[in-house]
Amino acid sequence: MKFSRKRRQFFIFIIDLLIMILSIYLSLALRNIEFPTFSLFLSHLKNYPFVIFSWVVMMYTLGMYSLDIPFRTDTTLIKLLISAVTGTLIGFATFYLFSRNAGILPKTVLVVYNLIVLGLIFLWRYLYDRHFSNGKNLNKYVFIGYNETAATLLEQTKTNSYINFSPAAVFDEFINVRPANLPESIPFLHTYDELSTFIKNNTVKVYVMPSEKIFSAEVRRLLFDALGNRAIFYSLPDFYELMTRRIPLGAINESWFLRHIRFEGRGLFYVAKRVFDIVISGVLLLLTILFWPIVAIIIKAESKGPVFFTQIREGKNGKQFKLYKFRTMRSEQNNFAPTKEKDNRITKFGNFMRKTRIDELPQLLNVLKGDMSLIGPRPERPELSIDLEHNIPFYRQRLMVKPGITGWDQVSGEYHSPSIDDTYKKLQFDLYYIKNQSLFLDISIFFKTIMTVFLRQGR
Repeated sequence: MKFSRKRRQFFIFIIDLLIMILSIYLSLALRNIEFPTFSLFLSHLKNYPFVIFSWVVMMYTLGMYSLDIPFRTDTTLIKLLISAVTGTLIGFATFYLFSRNAGILPKTVLVVYNLIVLGLIFLWRYLYDRHFSNGKNLNKYVFIGYNETAATLLEQTKTNSYINFSPAAVFDEFINVRPANLPESIPFLHTYDELSTFIKNNTVKVYVMPSEKIFSAEVRRLLFDALGNRAIFYSLPDFYELMTRRIPLGAINESWFLRHIRFEGRGLFYVAKRVFDIVISGVLLLLTILFWPIVAIIIKAESKGPVFFTQIREGKNGKQFKLYKFRTMRSEQNNFAPTKEKDNRITKFGNFMRKTRIDELPQLLNVLKGDMSLIGPRPERPELSIDLEHNIPFYRQRLMVKPGITGWDQVSGEYHSPSIDDTYKKLQFDLYYIKNQSLFLDISIFFKTIMTVFLRQGR
C-alpha cells in the first residue's frame, strides 16, 4: 500500500515523536543503570514538551520533513546536531524555570537524552532512506508545453531544488524547432507519436502543463490515459512553486490572486501571529536593551550623526510609518540612495551590525506599535515603490500583509539589492509567503533567520 505524500510525512513525524518519547526512558535507564519505573518515566515526560517541540521545529526548519530532499550522511548529521544543541539549550531554560523536582535537572539526563535522540533519529532516517524512500530514483517529469517560465525553472533547478524531481523530456507540438535554451540532455518531443513512444518506454508519473496552451485531441486523449494510470498533473505555476518555493510572476495573472490568496478564515492565525509578535519582540527588547547604550557609543565614536536612522516606509495597504534602525552609514555626503552590495558609505561597525542584524533591533518598537510584524515582506520607501510598481507586475500586492523585520526572501540564501531585477526575484518569495502564510511557516522563518545570522553572518 502506497502512502500519499502527506501520510508519509505524518508517518515519519510519528516515528520521530515516538523516538523522542522513548529516548526519555532510555536516558533514565542509562543514568540509573537500571530500567526506570513507569511513574518515574511519567514524572520526567511532563517536563519535556518544550524540548520535543524544539526538535520538531528545528527539523522542519532544516527541511527534514521534505520527502524529496535526498538523504546525505554529513548534512543529516549536521542538521541533527543543530537540533540537539537547540533542544539542550531549550531544556536547560525550561527545566530550571518550570521544574520544581530537583531529580530532573538538565545535568542529570538532558545531554544524554539529546544524544540518544540524535543517534536514533539518524539511524531511523538512514533505514527509511535505504528501504522506503524514493531518494535514489528521481521523480521524472515531462513538460507538456514550453515557454520562458519553463526555461527559467530548468535553469534555477539545474543545481538545486527543494524537491528531488528531474526533467525527463519537453513536449510541444506548436514549436517546430528545438528551443535554443533547452539543455541538450533533455529530449525535445514535437509530435504525438514521439510523445506516445516516450511514455511507453519511460516511467513518467508527473506532467507539468502551461495553462495557456490547448493541445490536439490526440494528445489530450494520451494525457487522460496517463491520468487513469495515476499520473499527477501540475499547472506550471504550481510546479514552479513546489520546486523553488517562489511564485513565477511571468506565469500568473489577476485571476491567480483571486483563486490562491485567502484571508477569510484566518482570523485565529492573525491573532496568534500578533501575540507571537508582542511576546517575542518584548522578550528580545528586554534581553538587548541594556546593550543599546554601548551600541550608541560606538556609533557616535566612529562617525558623526544620530544614533538612530529613521525613514518613512510603506506598511500594510500602503499605510506609511516611520521605521527605526541603528545608523550603519556615514551621514556626511550621503545622498540616501538605495544601499548597494559593498557600499562604501557603510561604516566598519555598521557592516558588523548588518551582518549580525543588530541594526534591526530598534524595529522591535515598530513591531510593538503594530506597524510591522516580526515576519513578513520587507517594507519599502514610498518613492521607490512608485517606480517598482511601474516596472514589476503585481508589486502592489505585497502590501496585502504587514511588512516584517525578516521574511521568506531574507532566509532564501540569496542577496537581493533594491534593483529592478533583484526586486522582481524578491517579490517571488514575498508572494509565496503571502500565499502560504501560517504560524508554523513564521516559526520556521524565525529559526532560519537565527541560523542565517550564526552560520552565514547575515547579509
